[in-house]
Amino acid sequence: MNKNQRSFWLRVYQWSAGLCDLTTGILLVLAPAWTLALMGVKHAPQPVEFAAFIGVFVLSVGVAYLYAARLPMTSANAPCWQTIWWLTAMSRTLVAAFLGWKFFSGRLETAWLTVALTDGVLAAFQWLGLRQGWLAFND
Repeated sequence: MNKNQRSFWLRVYQWSAGLCDLTTGILLVLAPAWTLALMGVKHAPQPVEFAAFIGVFVLSVGVAYLYAARLPMTSANAPCWQTIWWLTAMSRTLVAAFLGWKFFSGRLETAWLTVALTDGVLAAFQWLGLRQGWLAFND
């Protein structure tokens, strides 16, 4: 894959992940019960404000992705992109591990496994990209 193609697909990924988390976070903050039902969660945390609190975290992850997405892909901005990928990959890894642990110990319903898998796959993609130097941006 050439440099322009890689830049294009990295931007698509960055905007998609950011907008997905931003939207989910906003929905969890504004309408937590409805959003959890939309996700297939049958037993919302009580009080439901705990889900809104989770939404603030999800929203902040989305904002981080979008912050990097607006930066030009230059060698000067590479450290910022790399830091954001490291932090969001770590957040996703921890969320996936926690949800997986709680699901397999019988504490969470199946709908949460989708969140764990999604976060796990996106984290793995980002860890791979960091290891492979996708964000080096040699001008």
